[in-house]
Amino acid sequence: MSKKELFKFLINEFHNTDIAQINYRDLIVPKLNKVVTLIGPRRAGKTFYFYQLIKDLMEQKIPKDRIVYLDFEDDRILPLKLSDLNSLIEAYFELYPENKQKEIYLFFDEIQNIGGWELFVRRISDKEKVKVFVTGSSSKLLSKEIATALRGRTLTFHLFPLSFKEFLRFKGIELKKNFEYTSLRFNIKKLFEEYLYWGGFPEVVLEKSELKQKILSDYFELVIHKDLADRFAIRNITLMKNLSKFLITNLASIFSISAYHKAVSQDRPTAKKTIIQYLSNLEDVNFIYFVSLFDYSFKKQQANPKKVFCIDNGFRNAVAFVFSKDEGKLAENMAFIELKRSEKEIYYWKNKNEVDFVIKNRDNSLEVINVTYTNEVPEREIKGLLEFKEKFRKTKKLIILTKDLEKKEEGINFIPLWKWLLRN
Repeated sequence: MSKKELFKFLINEFHNTDIAQINYRDLIVPKLNKVVTLIGPRRAGKTFYFYQLIKDLMEQKIPKDRIVYLDFEDDRILPLKLSDLNSLIEAYFELYPENKQKEIYLFFDEIQNIGGWELFVRRISDKEKVKVFVTGSSSKLLSKEIATALRGRTLTFHLFPLSFKEFLRFKGIELKKNFEYTSLRFNIKKLFEEYLYWGGFPEVVLEKSELKQKILSDYFELVIHKDLADRFAIRNITLMKNLSKFLITNLASIFSISAYHKAVSQDRPTAKKTIIQYLSNLEDVNFIYFVSLFDYSFKKQQANPKKVFCIDNGFRNAVAFVFSKDEGKLAENMAFIELKRSEKEIYYWKNKNEVDFVIKNRDNSLEVINVTYTNEVPEREIKGLLEFKEKFRKTKKLIILTKDLEKKEEGINFIPLWKWLLRN
């Protein structure tokens, strides 16, 4: 069967199959005259988010025959090359010639596996009356590459693992106004403990057995061998795996490249530039994040060591070398991911005391947050925020995230972490 006939078969199959049942996500993609690119870590739910967008279109009375969804990892059409994509548009209009002058919605899942895919997407978005949606694992579809490949024709959106509000929705809980004053809050706080330890990957959240750790361990291996080793031609996979585990073990801590290089070189000579490159690779695939020291001098920002965070708390409990719960580190990492999800510009600060997060807002005002997962807040947490405010007059908001303590004192808002995560 020719590729064109295979495309016809898959298009027809999609139009005659009900959309899978989904739990709605909170990410909003506005109406755009650009290609929409959806980036996210492996298993974060990108395909199901496409189904959500498709259902939304159908609810807006867009006929399903004007919507096409194709999974480019479907073995029935593999292998594919760039020239094969030309027959895709021909296949569609041969099936639906009456739609030639109508707007068509094209959802391409994992299209990045085809070399030169961006040339095809650019051409059809310019010459055809289509809206194009593209998704792929961040290992092969990096934001900086997309911007170059599609030359301003796209906007990129990031899909993270579930937020706490989405987590509750997956557990069958929809929040109503003033929910915190009802008995529902007890169930929410109990579920928060699960979210804190096991994170927000949809499959893990829905798993009711004892397989959560196994699933996350498998995810970690996929990140190492597919997202990193295959994409970046990593030679020393053992070093990459050990480096990743070290970073996850030391979440929300200052990471020194020099100290780590010195430690690993005691057993086996390792080039410092290799470690630097591997750290860059981990950032590129949005698995590990590094946060710079806040300073108005960019030179000082870059000269100081960075704090390390991970895409999901579950990895720490699945693969890290730890012997305690260390709820404080998990809470801080969770707060970081929520800030990242909100596209905040994030820093940390350290002087006599410390500030976990400095948020630089678009109007150049500053917001500072310390995370202490306890109700007996150490004095240093308060002093850190007040010291920062004294030094930086543009500081407008001071927050300490706690376990359950809620009050306002000395201009500082004390907010339970679980409630802060549900604030919007």
